[in-house]
Amino acid sequence: MGRSGEFCSYVGCYGSKRPQTGLKACENGGEQSLKRGIVKSAWRTLEVLELFEEERRPLRLHEIYEALGYPQSSATNLLKSMVMMGYLNYSHSTWTYLPTARVATLGKWLFQFMYGQRDYRGLVDRIQRETDETAVLAMQNDLFIQYVAVCEPGHDAKIPPPEGGLRVMTRSSAGLALMSEMPDRQVEKLIRQIHYYELSGEDALNLKDIMREVDWVRRTGYCLLKDSIPGASGIAFPLRDEHHGIHMAIGVGGTTDRISRKEVDIIEIIRNAIKDFEAETNEFDEQALAAKLREVRKNVHQTNEHYHSLY
Repeated sequence: MGRSGEFCSYVGCYGSKRPQTGLKACENGGEQSLKRGIVKSAWRTLEVLELFEEERRPLRLHEIYEALGYPQSSATNLLKSMVMMGYLNYSHSTWTYLPTARVATLGKWLFQFMYGQRDYRGLVDRIQRETDETAVLAMQNDLFIQYVAVCEPGHDAKIPPPEGGLRVMTRSSAGLALMSEMPDRQVEKLIRQIHYYELSGEDALNLKDIMREVDWVRRTGYCLLKDSIPGASGIAFPLRDEHHGIHMAIGVGGTTDRISRKEVDIIEIIRNAIKDFEAETNEFDEQALAAKLREVRKNVHQTNEHYHSLY
């Protein structure tokens, strides 16, 4: 299965009109019929930028409002505002809009801040290569998990989530893996919030069922969730380190028949990859700490020399 299917189990999914990697997907009848509303102006501004990320070319006004389904007048006012704020460039000669360099600089600092020198992309690539399935790195984002890195196999038997897409935690192997690291009270609170905001759908698991799943993950160290999307299954492990209070999980997803056949091998591959990754990370952290201590000692030595030179 490729990207042509309609997987509205994701917030950020592939719809019938165009690949939707943003919040517009909520409108397509997926599981996220939110009681918690989204501010329309913020929603539309970000959708415009996501459209440019997908198209990667200058766009005319009619191309934008037709692709996004906006009224022409609303699109005109929004784009003019984004031009005045410096986030879009408008060319009078071609009648086209294009994001400015200001957009590119918004998140330039973020990857280093979030991940430091840890090679998470290398970890995802290794797991994908050794399993020949879709590998993902996910993090908790409020009541969801968000796919921050996705690496797909070359074959067609795949159901990859969109990078940046969201999924309710209780409906994801990565989400249940992350919940296994939480105290029971925090898990119960999270489940109540998901139910309150109507995120879990009509066939929602009750608290007892979810706690049983979480306890199983705590005992085994990983989550195996079959048919979380019809015909698709996933295996996920929580990562022990966190960044600025944000927890992450690593996992593999694919068609249920392929994951079932290779279940034991996939679990072993992910375990070994995490073990090597943590060993490399600890070694790097020790080297970084030693370098910092050397720098501190050097500064102290220079300060002492300066002090003695005065007397």
